[in-house]
Amino acid sequence: MPVRHNPIHEAGLRARGQMAALVRDLRSARLARGLSQVAIADAIGTSHQLISQWERGAGSPRLTRAAAWGAAVGLDVTLRSFPGAPALRDAGQLRALARAQQLIGSHWTWRTEAPVSSAPLDRRAIDAVIARGSMRIGLEVITRLTDAQAQVRAATLKQEAARLDRMILVLAKTRHNRAALRAAAPTLHPAFPLPARALLRALRAGHLPSGNGVLVV
Repeated sequence: MPVRHNPIHEAGLRARGQMAALVRDLRSARLARGLSQVAIADAIGTSHQLISQWERGAGSPRLTRAAAWGAAVGLDVTLRSFPGAPALRDAGQLRALARAQQLIGSHWTWRTEAPVSSAPLDRRAIDAVIARGSMRIGLEVITRLTDAQAQVRAATLKQEAARLDRMILVLAKTRHNRAALRAAAPTLHPAFPLPARALLRALRAGHLPSGNGVLVV
């Protein structure tokens, strides 16, 4: 019987593996500083039995405990998140991407969930990359524009890392997004200045647009 792909289960396994690696680093730092498990337990407000269990791989501390442990041994514990691949997509994202494909036309080849880079620790993916000859353009689908500054920053970082010629934000055509787009214009325009009509005119002709832009579909 074939094994079904379960992204949530795989994400949980990765998280546990990362926490196990973090605990190994914390243990090494504790030993390097000559600190006992009792000293760490006193510093972070727990028992030395729990410290022993964690170091043996029997369970793992919460992030707040891990951060306090890091502070006690001179390590900065940080948490970062990247979209995994493949992503879990809702129907709205899929519909928006399909509408964008219809608008852009047939001059381009499409690849969805394109990895940003080949680096094993970089699990970011671009929703779609369209290509024609040596031209490569990324499309990032946003069903709800909420934090324009963060969403624009994430998209431009992907463009830079993947060395894409252009990046297009594809926004679902909703009342909320229309209002949010107007409010976010000062944030969006510097990074995505090209009007939608000029963007589509170039894409439909198979040409590289003169800049990044936003499509509302």
